[in-house]
Amino acid sequence: MVAKCANPECNREFRELSKGRLFLLPPVHAFPESMGKVVRMIDHCYWLCPDCSQKYTATRHGNKVVVAAAKPKTTAAVA
Repeated sequence: MVAKCANPECNREFRELSKGRLFLLPPVHAFPESMGKVVRMIDHCYWLCPDCSQKYTATRHGNKVVVAAAKPKTTAAVA
């Protein structure tokens, strides 16, 4: 269950789904290996608080979830 911001440097508690950003990041191998087992998607949910979600994103690299600086949004050039 999501309890706090996924950013290890932030302690903000999760209180509202409408605030911040929620990520579903199951391991790539989670579904084939889970055959016959109960898979709980909540075990693969990560939340960034509103402040952290403006600066960071959460991604999966192998078996680890990484919170890293978000790439700046680019706008399409108008001709």
